[in-house]
Amino acid sequence: MMRSRHRFFHRKEEQKDHSYDGMQPAMKSSICTGETVAGFLDAGGKFQEVMLLMQESDLELFCRKYGVKKEEIRHIF
Repeated sequence: MMRSRHRFFHRKEEQKDHSYDGMQPAMKSSICTGETVAGFLDAGGKFQEVMLLMQESDLELFCRKYGVKKEEIRHIF
């Protein structure tokens, strides 16, 4: 009996990660290397890194995964 292949290879809907609720989304860039990472600022201003941003699609992934808009992201150096 053959099983339908589409059942095993369907695309899962992305679920938002809510572990950073209440924190401000931010991008931090190094003035020396130009490397940019995305993450969150807590109430005390401490930055918690989440992912490296190497291209625009990485930023889009960060926004989808954590349910934030690009306009909400604070850029710090």
